[in-house]
Amino acid sequence: MSEKRFPLEQLHADALCENIPSCTAIVIFRGKGGAILKELERLYPQSHSRIYYIEDTLETQMPVVLSVAEKLGIPCIVMNGNESLQTATFLSDRSRVSLVSRGTEDPDPVRELLERTEPAYFVWLGFQRYLTDRTILDTLADKYMETLRLGEFRDDPGSAEPLLREASIHLIDMRCVRHADIPDGNDTTPNGLYAEEICMLARYMGLSRHVRLAVVYGYPDTCKNGSQIARLNAQIIWHLTEGLAISTNEHPQDDPAFFHRKAVQMGEDGQELVFLQSRKSGRWWMEVPNSKQPDTPFYISCSIGEYELACKGEVPLKWLFYYQKSNNFS
Repeated sequence: MSEKRFPLEQLHADALCENIPSCTAIVIFRGKGGAILKELERLYPQSHSRIYYIEDTLETQMPVVLSVAEKLGIPCIVMNGNESLQTATFLSDRSRVSLVSRGTEDPDPVRELLERTEPAYFVWLGFQRYLTDRTILDTLADKYMETLRLGEFRDDPGSAEPLLREASIHLIDMRCVRHADIPDGNDTTPNGLYAEEICMLARYMGLSRHVRLAVVYGYPDTCKNGSQIARLNAQIIWHLTEGLAISTNEHPQDDPAFFHRKAVQMGEDGQELVFLQSRKSGRWWMEVPNSKQPDTPFYISCSIGEYELACKGEVPLKWLFYYQKSNNFS
């Protein structure tokens, strides 16, 4: 007998309450799940357990469902279809947000995010410079918000993980995937992320600390059965839930005993840079001095690359970036 396929269970929006059996996540469809659900049912589970899904979610129901799920500590994956991203529905002031998109759009979620909310953290990944308004990048730089364009990500895919680790709300515009990988997508372009790259990013999102919401949008409302877009959406959900199932809630500030502390002296009279590596997951953080509260440093997600750079006598750009940010905004 073959192993049970992806563990989907339908849930009515009104049935969401504290008495429901435990689950890894809830997938919320704006309309019908249709072809995406069929593709999910073909996939084999790995680490995750029960996944609920809700269909035909009314616009008035969405905030209520998300609010109840947040109170219950259940992450949600919203499949938003062709609907333009309404940041007010999903974001509030001081949110910690990541966005994967190809560039400046109309309407533009980056501009709306900056004008209508004040995110505590924001990172923009996968954009293509020739599709991006330079003034937006300048504004992000002025606000000390991080970016990772497509070429930088492709040179070092692992560099995306520390950036996504810091966000609790993740936004994915499917138009960021190149046309060759989803020819039946919406308004796709020749260049963009590969299908396997967007799935990698989805897994990193699932692994992020305190993740509570992912929103996937920018694809046809009605995906045809067996279509590439339906299959890729299903695989994105799979990777998100896989990341959620194996994620570890860890941070150096919470329990320093679970981290290796590695101090690197930058020259004879230079600054000592402190790095911390999780004994459990192997992930890295770096300690950045807090100019206003010296006894309470910042712990910034990073990769082993920053540690190796410091060992060579070079101060990592990421350390300098956050040191300058702390002096301006702490």
